[in-house]
Amino acid sequence: MSPTAPDGSPASLLHRIHGEVADLTRRMSIVSGDVATLESLLAESAPAPADAPTPTPTAAQPMSSPQQPAAPNPTSPPAPPFVAPPAAAPHAAFAAPPFVAPPLAAAPFAGAPFVAAPFAAPPAPPFVTAPAGPPPFPPGGRPYPVGLPPAPRPYTPPPPRPSMSERIAAATERGLVGTVLAIAGVAVTLTGVVFLLVLAAQAGLLRPEIRVAGGALLAAILFGAGLLLGRRDGKRTAAGAVIATGVTTALFDVLAATAIYHWFPGYVAVIVAAVIAAGGLAVAHAWNSQALGLMVGVALIVFSPFLSGGPNILLVGFLLAYSAATMWIQLRRNWTALYAVNTVAVALPLIAVALTAPAGDGALFVVAALVNVLLALGSSVVLMRWSTRALLLALFSVVPLLPLLAATGIVGAVVATVALSAVTLLLASLAVGGGQLHPSITVACRTVWLTASAATAAAALGSSLHGTGVIVGIAGVGLVVAVASCFGASLDAPIALTLRIIGLLFTGAAILATLPSGALQMLFVSSIGIADQAMLLAAAVLSLVAAGVLVWSWSQGRAATDQQIFAILGGLITLFLVTEICVFLGGLISGGSTGGIRGGHAAATIVWVLAAAAGLLWARRLHGNARGMTITVSLAVIAAAIAKLFLFDLAALDGVFRVIAFIVVGLLLLSLGAAYAQSLGSPDNRGVGPQTHGPQMHGPQAQTPQPRSPQTW
Repeated sequence: MSPTAPDGSPASLLHRIHGEVADLTRRMSIVSGDVATLESLLAESAPAPADAPTPTPTAAQPMSSPQQPAAPNPTSPPAPPFVAPPAAAPHAAFAAPPFVAPPLAAAPFAGAPFVAAPFAAPPAPPFVTAPAGPPPFPPGGRPYPVGLPPAPRPYTPPPPRPSMSERIAAATERGLVGTVLAIAGVAVTLTGVVFLLVLAAQAGLLRPEIRVAGGALLAAILFGAGLLLGRRDGKRTAAGAVIATGVTTALFDVLAATAIYHWFPGYVAVIVAAVIAAGGLAVAHAWNSQALGLMVGVALIVFSPFLSGGPNILLVGFLLAYSAATMWIQLRRNWTALYAVNTVAVALPLIAVALTAPAGDGALFVVAALVNVLLALGSSVVLMRWSTRALLLALFSVVPLLPLLAATGIVGAVVATVALSAVTLLLASLAVGGGQLHPSITVACRTVWLTASAATAAAALGSSLHGTGVIVGIAGVGLVVAVASCFGASLDAPIALTLRIIGLLFTGAAILATLPSGALQMLFVSSIGIADQAMLLAAAVLSLVAAGVLVWSWSQGRAATDQQIFAILGGLITLFLVTEICVFLGGLISGGSTGGIRGGHAAATIVWVLAAAAGLLWARRLHGNARGMTITVSLAVIAAAIAKLFLFDLAALDGVFRVIAFIVVGLLLLSLGAAYAQSLGSPDNRGVGPQTHGPQMHGPQAQTPQPRSPQTW
């Protein structure tokens, strides 16, 4: 059997089948020789005819000797060699032995060895890699026939597109048409109710009592008809639309009686609206129909401003009562859309009120805005237990913060700052400890609240501070957040990362804000007010501390190379802030004089060189890339200090400050040169080049690094 290729390609399969056929041919040739031998033996043992002469054996020819084979034909293939069996007794019947299947290349009879003809199988075709073409195995998994290309797939024409009437019929079967018609009916009916309550009053049609009573009667009829229709499950969609129309009509009736006819005070309308909403929409909870609540909420957003006379505090209270009363129907329901609609329904009129800034509504506005924030956050925390879209709930829960951002124009800076600060603390508390309330409050939700707290903190600073005071406040918030980010081990990783990002943004904003507020003027020896100098100095100090804390926080848990990069970046920022601190401090000490500012510049140049010297000395303890990077940055700082000394200080400084700056910087550079010259000639560095003294060491001992002496420098 010929060997086969190790792979399962069609060529190897053909090669294996060819070997099997050659082996079968050899076996058949052996069986054919055995049959011919048996036939000749049987022919010799048959009795001769009576008239046939009996051959007389001679000495030269035995009686039982078989007939000699004829001479071979040169054109015919050679016959296999045959060895005659032992001679039988004369004139005796030949009894053939039982046939036993011989093994391959074995004698057919015992005692008579049989030598099979040698068989040479034809040479197998060479194994050739299949040419590029269709894959050996189609997507169905069965191989293609060997030597045949895959049969082309029959062309299947695309199904005909259904006509418009067929699509409408299919939508009707699915109930879509009924839903669309029900929603259209709700919109049209409520539009008619608004016309009844508003336009009829403007035109003087019917008495007010008839309009209000007619609206209440229509609401009761629609609600009852919806309950009767909804007894069958197949009619629940239409029944929900009817009930939604009835509940909305009743709410419109109460709002019109309060805002247009002034029959009830505002708090009575709020209480009645809450009762109607809580009782009417109980059907939505019982039927598990979010669509019913959505139709009522959307209708209130669209039509209620026409009944209340525009966005005002009455409308805000009315919608706030509706939103609070319908919160319970969302319990144990995954109704994210209804929560979003109810939250937006209150936030939109609050934003409009904040923009219009009506007089006399400041206190009510702040109370309504804070209650809306508490309701939205509390509802989101509770509903996250059954929601599969907790992140969406968190995103919509911060929408009520938008009206508070514009509260300064209504209630003043103090009240707005207190409200925004309280909301900031609430959001930060939920962001840090919300995971302990319930596992459904995910890290993503807490990250949203933490980001929102940063926005409200910035708004609180903007409403309470002005000018350079805002910069100090921003720097202070950046420092607080930076310190909070250092407790990353007790916080979730995304929360700690968000704190670092917020701290970086606040600190960076404070540093950049100092430039146009007077830092650039001071850098060019231009005096500004003492108060502004003090504020900028405080902002620079806070930013310096926050930068150091952030560098440490960002470096935790990172590789040594990353820590080195953070340290270098922090060092450069520190140099800039130290320059500002020196200049501002010199101006304050001198009472804002030009001489004090110049002295600050001289001190800043000296600090630059001192920082570079510290970096060079620190680099002697480092190895590899960290050492090279530290030396490079330190030398760059020295180059910048020398450039500042000759290009700026030489022209800006005068008198003793110029002398002090040049002498101190020169002495520092000389000290650094001596220190590094000593380090190059220290015992630790003598073995770097070719040794000129002492025995030469070869082999592994020459490659072993020697420990550094702690007293090298």
